[in-house]
Amino acid sequence: MIYFFLAIGALIAGIVTAMAGGGGIFIITFLMMLEIPIKIVIGTNRVSACLDNATSSYNYYKKGKLDTEFFKYAIIPAFLGTVIGSKLLVLLNAKIVERLIPMILLALVIRMFVNKKAGLENEFEGFTRKNIIKGIIVTFLMGIYMGFFGLAIGNFFTLALVYVLKFDFLKAVATVKPINFFMGLVSVVIYAMEGIIDWKIAIFVTAFRVIGSKLGSNYASEKGAKAVKPIFLLLCVFTVFKEYFL
Repeated sequence: MIYFFLAIGALIAGIVTAMAGGGGIFIITFLMMLEIPIKIVIGTNRVSACLDNATSSYNYYKKGKLDTEFFKYAIIPAFLGTVIGSKLLVLLNAKIVERLIPMILLALVIRMFVNKKAGLENEFEGFTRKNIIKGIIVTFLMGIYMGFFGLAIGNFFTLALVYVLKFDFLKAVATVKPINFFMGLVSVVIYAMEGIIDWKIAIFVTAFRVIGSKLGSNYASEKGAKAVKPIFLLLCVFTVFKEYFL
């Protein structure tokens, strides 16, 4: 029965991740019901998240929604940050970060509700020297977080691009996909070397998550930023609620 719920959770995760990021919370919730150690939960989820991001990246690219120029500035800091974060997961207790995530998300969501226009219009001023430096710093920090824990990485990265670089939501969601795929791939290699992936579950979950990813990215591309923003905010609220009340 648990595999039935894992399949449903993976399908939903794929749809949500493609549209707003952070859908891995559904898979992590079900994996924790199996009483799997938290480090293996994170490693196993990362495999499906990696291929999920690959699917939605390709879909967004085909529909002309990706900012491919950002990737060339982001690839090196993303790699360095992810390696550092992945090593930290092996050495430290991920529960420390797990408790901080909902509080940070809640603060960002409140700000987003106050500034109702944030992310609805693309106000990005191009790749000036200032914006390139901002993008490198943000990507490096996201890489560390991705390697160490990664839950709601899509939410954090999207919000960072909306607030720091003034992307609209759809542009931000689409742009982080290939970077998240790359960072996910780096962390999967390290996790596999450390033996913290349950490959049987990972492959099962990935199959359903990829289907959801294609559906979600198609919908987001058609509906635009105004459709993505409310779904994004609802997911952030759910993440906070799940952590403190479920």
